[in-house]
Amino acid sequence: MRNYRVTGPVEVPQHTLAAMSTRMVSHRSAAFRELIGAITPRLGMLFGTESAVLPLTCSGTGGLEAVAASLLRPGDRVLSVQLGYFGERFADIAAHHGALIDVLAAPWGQIVPTERITERLALGYDAVLLTHNETSTGVVAPLGEWARAIRAVSDCLILVDAVSSVAATEIGFDALGLDAVVTVTQKALACPPGLSLVAASERALARAAEPGEGSYYLSLARAAEHARLGTTVYTPALSVLYALDTALAEIEKEGVETVWERHDRTALRCREALRAQGLTVVPDEANSSPTVTAVRLPAPADAERVRELLAAEHDVWVSSGRGPWKSEVLRIGHMGPVDPDDVDACALAIGAALRSTVSPRTAGSGAPRATETTPLVTGGTDTADALAPDWDALVARLDAPVFHTRAFLSAYEHHPVQRISAPRYLEVRRGGELVAAAPTYLQGDPLGLLGLADGEQALLSPMWHSPDSRLLTADEEALDALSAAFGDRATELSAPLWGFVNLSDDSPLLPSLARRGFRRQELVPRWTLHRSDAPDGDTYLAGMRRSVRRDYQRQLRRYAEHANAFVHGARYPGLVPLLELIAASAARAGSPKYYDPQRLAAFLRELDGPVRVVEVRENNGEPLAVAVCFLESRRLQAWAGGYVRGRPDLTFSPYYALWWEIVRLMWATRADSIECGRLNETFKEKMLLSPQRLVAMIGPSN
Repeated sequence: MRNYRVTGPVEVPQHTLAAMSTRMVSHRSAAFRELIGAITPRLGMLFGTESAVLPLTCSGTGGLEAVAASLLRPGDRVLSVQLGYFGERFADIAAHHGALIDVLAAPWGQIVPTERITERLALGYDAVLLTHNETSTGVVAPLGEWARAIRAVSDCLILVDAVSSVAATEIGFDALGLDAVVTVTQKALACPPGLSLVAASERALARAAEPGEGSYYLSLARAAEHARLGTTVYTPALSVLYALDTALAEIEKEGVETVWERHDRTALRCREALRAQGLTVVPDEANSSPTVTAVRLPAPADAERVRELLAAEHDVWVSSGRGPWKSEVLRIGHMGPVDPDDVDACALAIGAALRSTVSPRTAGSGAPRATETTPLVTGGTDTADALAPDWDALVARLDAPVFHTRAFLSAYEHHPVQRISAPRYLEVRRGGELVAAAPTYLQGDPLGLLGLADGEQALLSPMWHSPDSRLLTADEEALDALSAAFGDRATELSAPLWGFVNLSDDSPLLPSLARRGFRRQELVPRWTLHRSDAPDGDTYLAGMRRSVRRDYQRQLRRYAEHANAFVHGARYPGLVPLLELIAASAARAGSPKYYDPQRLAAFLRELDGPVRVVEVRENNGEPLAVAVCFLESRRLQAWAGGYVRGRPDLTFSPYYALWWEIVRLMWATRADSIECGRLNETFKEKMLLSPQRLVAMIGPSN
């Protein structure tokens, strides 16, 4: 089945398509007035307005022209704030209708700072043109911040291209004092093309009614006049209106804010999946679009060729770049009701297509084998900030967890949760290609698993806070070179012990390390719940022992009466107080100050993207439990947690409630599994988790 990830027109759900077969009625009939009467207020919720939302039978460009022709007059001074190709088009349309355009443009992939807009507006303008979501670059603008700043210094008309953002994120038309916002049916509304939808303020419509309006067919004044009568000026695309009515009913059923949140989650998942392939998402995370992701391909890949290959060999359809980005950028659409698995599959297909066009690899199974004769070169860097993108590409290729990514390593190096020193990021290259890597640090033995004396430090890879590790090596020859470089580093630092920690005991390369003189040391296990064992709540509970199930159901009923759950990102303002619960739990477990809340918060805020903080909060606002999780493309890592104990007034266990919410997060994000750490093994067995034995491989003495 095709994976249709173009930036529009998007894939339309079957029930929406089916609505188009509804029988025709006259646009002057009572039936049509009833249809429009049902559509208009629901559109208003998406725009955030009680003003008119006018359906025009035309493309999005037609809607932008309706705004320019109706609201601008020859000689009007207009400031065009441009973020890419479609901002340029909006300005061209306004210029065509006689407006005098001044341009304030950001480099593609970036935004224009708010202060630059307000500085320019001091020169005096009749209107400002904004693009909320620039489809050509995958950038979403800070519309609220811009609009509030504009209103503070100017009474000019604010005209907004929101073609690819309405129904995917909040607009706030009335609250922000906007004058016109344009969208279409074939983007986030997931309908067929054919209608442009224009929200217009009362003063905008008053301006449109003044002499000098520049269009007959696209007149907003006439459209508004007929809208008040429950009809349209001309025969509309009636079948598209039927489809729109159905799509709006689905959005209303799901909940508008839930739909916005879903778009944000899917977009984040797309970006993370692409980064896991070692690819570069163009905009900064804060400015990344909820509907379109622009990904830059490594040279010498040609975006047009890769796009064609994706369609022909993978049945994955994406859009190529626009303008100067045509040959180097792909654009991935994820607007409408998109299955998150589809964006994962799209990223994997792009990675596969690039490997087949740029650097084909031989297939194999089991332990990797050396397939090259090019000499190996070892090296490294003392800071994760200096690591190149191919580090993440190797991590993705070996399906290593988030703990090995550059983002995690950099954030941990800057804000170490546990003391580390002497970082060295070892690399082995073959013909310039990174084929093995290891982050190494001098660090202690906080759990007493390696037999180090108090204050003694070993050279280990990676840090202990990477509880699910991989050997980052492409083949055994590369492993040889990596092990030698690791041993040399241990000698340089006079480390009493060195090696790899937190490796799964079924890693295919463990026998290879044993043959090289590495000693196996058992560690505490990691625990995993697979979604196949818990595909939904009923099935999950049914799989538990009867006594456990009854007790858990009783706990969950009491929890539902007395508390609620919230999922926060790393930028949540109340993060530090929540992390104090984790510090308190660590202290109870014998690790005082192991999770300093301020340092942990700084680490999480820098890491940002994959961070999910699950909170169980009492109805009176008191936090009862918290878990820090990292969301990968297919795994949910439950990394650290804490909960209130010793509250005799509580009728349920915050720990039980917290686990339920972590499982719900797995379902919501469609992760394949939850992985978590060593404590409360009896509880984890009750909750159907399976242990995964972990080992350390300690290197031979030098």
